[in-house]
Amino acid sequence: MDAVTYPDKNVTEFIKQNFIPLRVLTDSIPLSTDFNVQGAPTLILLDKSGKEHYRAVGFIPIEEMIPLLLFGIAKTYFDLNQFDQAIQKLDVIISEHPKSYTAPEATYLWGVYGYKSTHDRRHLRQAYEKLRHGYKHKVWTIRILPLVKSIITLLVSYLWKRNYL
Repeated sequence: MDAVTYPDKNVTEFIKQNFIPLRVLTDSIPLSTDFNVQGAPTLILLDKSGKEHYRAVGFIPIEEMIPLLLFGIAKTYFDLNQFDQAIQKLDVIISEHPKSYTAPEATYLWGVYGYKSTHDRRHLRQAYEKLRHGYKHKVWTIRILPLVKSIITLLVSYLWKRNYL
C-alpha cells in the first residue's frame, strides 16, 4: 500500500486529520505479537486507551481506503456507545461512497445502530429498503431481512393482542 494507497493526497490528508498513525513491521516484537499482526498489510484501529475496534488485513485500494477508515471510526464510536457519531460516519459512507465495498455493510449497520439508539423499528426498515434497492444481491441485504421480519411479527402479535387487528 506504500506505493499506491498511502501516497494518495486525499488518503494522506484523511489519515492526518483523523488518526495518529503508527507503522509496525511484522517482525517488530513485542508490538506485532501484542496485536496479533500475522501478515502485511494489517490495518488496526485503536481507541485512545489502546483497545482494538477494527481490523483490516490485505491490500486496500485508494478508492476503498477512506470509506474503510470511516467504517472503522463508526465501529469504534458504536463500541463506545456513541451511536449518533457512529451513524454520522456511516451516513458519509452511504452518501459519499455508495459504490465502495463497505457501503452495503455500512447501510446494514446504519439500520442496526439507528434501531439500537432509538428503538425505532423504522431504521431497520429503511436500511432494508436501501439495501434491497441499491445492493440487491449483497450479503447484508440478506442478513437484515430476518431482523425486519421478526420486528414485523412482533408488531403484528402486539396489535393482535391489543385487538387492533
